[in-house]
Amino acid sequence: MADTTFWTCPSDRGVPGHGDDYTLTLLLPPFPVGRVNFPSHAPERARHFAENFDTVDEILEELPPVSAADSLALETRADLDIIKVGCWGNIISITDPALADHIGDLPLLGASTTLRERYPDARIVGSANVDLGEDHTEDIIQLPGGLMLHTEGWPGVEPLEVTGAPQAVVRALGISSETLAEEEIDLDEESDEIDWQALGRLALGPCDPWGRADLQMSVFRVRHTSSSTFRMEETWFWNQ
Repeated sequence: MADTTFWTCPSDRGVPGHGDDYTLTLLLPPFPVGRVNFPSHAPERARHFAENFDTVDEILEELPPVSAADSLALETRADLDIIKVGCWGNIISITDPALADHIGDLPLLGASTTLRERYPDARIVGSANVDLGEDHTEDIIQLPGGLMLHTEGWPGVEPLEVTGAPQAVVRALGISSETLAEEEIDLDEESDEIDWQALGRLALGPCDPWGRADLQMSVFRVRHTSSSTFRMEETWFWNQ
């Protein structure tokens, strides 16, 4: 392959850390509350979305599609440049290792804010984590009208930084106290003891695509932007 990367480390370098979630999902109106029949995946829309995503400089290659239940391998540096995108009608989802971070850049917040400008009526939900011996997480829920909940930090190590009003977001979403209890979410607990990712899944409700083997997604090898690549190198290879 030609010199198409901003990385300074070789493509076969092993990834010492791991993450199992670095996703953003947009739900465009209408917001259903009952069972949802997902339309077929739209590959051309997925490519357009990927080309214009915050972290992506250029698409280098389109790979065979996978399902929303498939986890992409994260073994070498080259794997960090593989993303997947699903477009099912009014639901758009992306998974991208560049959304994980532990150096304070808050890429999930940045990408969701850019998407808010493009899709002001969307409900935007994201979650990212990277495990470097200790787990670092970032979670976001953005609702139309400006209501937002953002959390970031090291669960189990120290309280998370929480921006926004969790109770107001829960009320706006119509999530009942019974549903929160079923998911073992207690918003009165310390911030690092709350499962913010689970709250995000509740915000998506029946439109949550993750883990569904019946939903197809496009897969792309990309060149990430120079700033995203720098952040990924600092995040994933911080101790090498």
